[in-house]
Amino acid sequence: MLQENRFLLIINYLREHEVATFVKLAEVAGVSVGTIRKDLACLEQRGMLSITRGGALYHKDDLTKQVFDMRGIENREEKRMLSQLLAHVVTDGQAVALNGGTTNIEAARFLMENYRRLTIITNNLSVVDVLKSAEDFTIIVPGGILRNDEHAVYGEQCREEIGNYNLDTVLLAVNAISSEKGITDFRLEESMIIKSMIKMAKTKVVLADHTKFDRIACMNVCDLSEIDYILTDSKVTEKQIEEYGRKGTKILIPEKTGD
Repeated sequence: MLQENRFLLIINYLREHEVATFVKLAEVAGVSVGTIRKDLACLEQRGMLSITRGGALYHKDDLTKQVFDMRGIENREEKRMLSQLLAHVVTDGQAVALNGGTTNIEAARFLMENYRRLTIITNNLSVVDVLKSAEDFTIIVPGGILRNDEHAVYGEQCREEIGNYNLDTVLLAVNAISSEKGITDFRLEESMIIKSMIKMAKTKVVLADHTKFDRIACMNVCDLSEIDYILTDSKVTEKQIEEYGRKGTKILIPEKTGD
């Protein structure tokens, strides 16, 4: 079992029971006590639990940080898979925008490992952290108001500065996609950033694992007709590919493109 999947099992069990022994958590995750100790050490470092004598105690005091960290763990393999599809939509030398969201952290890792020279415009500070060692990348972070819970910059200044750039491609991490409402998101401030990036980009690309399909969040972002590509993982259904494809958006999945 992947470590990220074990993390989910551990945290979900502790959410329900608050405290558990090493032996019990090893049983829940299906691994040895030695492995569970290493997993718990990683989760303690992230501030999601405390290791106690003989077990672990769930943290309740920093819920916003936990929400962000759990979004980074959930479906991580799928996010890695769909990030490989960036090779079909991003060309070396382009100006590329990435908004906030954990999926774009995986996208940034792929860009750093597979491209020589890019100009990156992003409000996502986790993306900046990933790309900071890419010597031939130009990283532009618009000014604005920092939100620690999202690891991102927001506000009117941020939106205005994004409007100064002519973007080749925008890579959008979003919360929900539906054939009825198009792209929607529960993050009010992030929705405004996404709209600004869409306005300035030639090619609009949504990165969304299969769990984001057939969902509607509270904020309308844009119609599907405004999106050129949706990059997703192999768990999306043929019915969904056909349904969303009728809206004029091309859906790329690894099996269909040979990745």
